[in-house]
Amino acid sequence: MDWIHCNKCFSQLEPGITLHLTSCGHMFCNNCLGNGLKDSTCLVCRMPCSAMKLVPDMKQEIQDYFTDPEELIKKSCDVIQFQRQHRRRLLSYLLQSTKKFYAARNELKRVTEMCQKQHTQLKEYHKRIKALETQLANQSSRQVSPFNIPISPTNNISPSFIQTTPSCKRPTKSTPYSTHHYQSNLLTPSRISKQRSANFSAHSQILPERLQ
Repeated sequence: MDWIHCNKCFSQLEPGITLHLTSCGHMFCNNCLGNGLKDSTCLVCRMPCSAMKLVPDMKQEIQDYFTDPEELIKKSCDVIQFQRQHRRRLLSYLLQSTKKFYAARNELKRVTEMCQKQHTQLKEYHKRIKALETQLANQSSRQVSPFNIPISPTNNISPSFIQTTPSCKRPTKSTPYSTHHYQSNLLTPSRISKQRSANFSAHSQILPERLQ
């Protein structure tokens, strides 16, 4: 550090010389500081100030003034690269989260529209079912039996209906319990023999006529 020197006597930093830094940014050696600094007034700018001894364990913000600018620039570049890397990582995450958010919002919109359509269709189906139930109830109330008797068991049969109801009677010949003699068409042995004798007699009468 060849630029460090006393701003009063211009003595450079050498072994045995201790420098002090004032709050106004000036440096003074021990001799100048002890002989000239009075009432906390700077020997160069004559401004009120305070002085601190330059030692290796100074605060970092004071040490930066005595550090090589190249090292500071390199350190600053490392800091910038470090911050940029984490900033890019965060921006990438936020970008992916934004894409997922918009995709989820579009999917939610699609599902909502589908649910609304299904809700509308469900209402229409309820209306159709109600109309069919009403129609079925009307048809059930109008339906009667084949003999003009209402299906409902609560209705009573009137005497006039009994008088007008047609009677279904079987013919006398087809009634198995009729008092007339029942003639069956079944072939029995006695019937077969009678039929043969009748055919033979009729044939015997026809032959003499042909011979004459």
